[in-house]
Amino acid sequence: MQQKGLIIMKYALFGGDDRIVILRRLLIADGHDVKCFALEKAITGEASAENAAAGADCVILPLPCERDGFLNAPYCENKYYICDLLDTISPGTIVCAGKASCLEAECEKRSLLLQDYFAREDFAVLNADLTAEGTTQLIMRNSKSALRGKSILICGFGRIGKLLALKLLAFGAKITVAARSSGQLAWAKCIGCETRDLSPCKGERFDFVVNTIPHPLFGADFLSELRGATLIELASAPHGFSQEEASALKLELILALGLPSVCTPISAGGIIRDIIYGIMEELK
Repeated sequence: MQQKGLIIMKYALFGGDDRIVILRRLLIADGHDVKCFALEKAITGEASAENAAAGADCVILPLPCERDGFLNAPYCENKYYICDLLDTISPGTIVCAGKASCLEAECEKRSLLLQDYFAREDFAVLNADLTAEGTTQLIMRNSKSALRGKSILICGFGRIGKLLALKLLAFGAKITVAARSSGQLAWAKCIGCETRDLSPCKGERFDFVVNTIPHPLFGADFLSELRGATLIELASAPHGFSQEEASALKLELILALGLPSVCTPISAGGIIRDIIYGIMEELK
């Protein structure tokens, strides 16, 4: 059903995962004209990027928009250079993409109006909430008993850390937060968490240790004190935990990246839609 006051537009979707597949469905349900490219394993689309982008008010690229210079397109048989695809878009077109800082110069050169939805605070908070929910699901699946009473260490207390702590506290888990920032540690105390610095956990025992810090801070000295714990890595490369050292210490390490697309793609696609509607409204 078309939303009240919604202006019907032409969208082109290039590549992406289940979030973009869901996004297409939602845009069509709202009455928009939607064409797709590089999604053929999931849905029937246009034969060329030129056909998909022709007349589009907005071209939507996935999150992340590219990998090693190629369009991020897991549902596509072929690989396409992201810059070649930008050449198919008419100057003046709005391009919404996730993690798009690498495209700024190329879009400016082509007079494309680049909008990085991943860089927006509204997207970051809503996406972090889905990541926290997915992490809670992951902990529950890997636990042989109730979360109540489980001892869980969260490394880092940004958006994801805060939201994860709140969800786990609601289940009765015992949460400890490790961070460098005194402000973050103060927030953790205020919501009922124990706090500590990022030094090795001598004499402390945890059932799960979740990392949200995207820096390789935790080497063998830190990991050797975590025997018996399950490690969950949420941070993007270069990650916080060393996979090699965790393996050498026989620690279970779960690399849990992109949880919104894995655990809650319908909600994640809905968030992208709502953020893009907000962008289009701002640019009117």
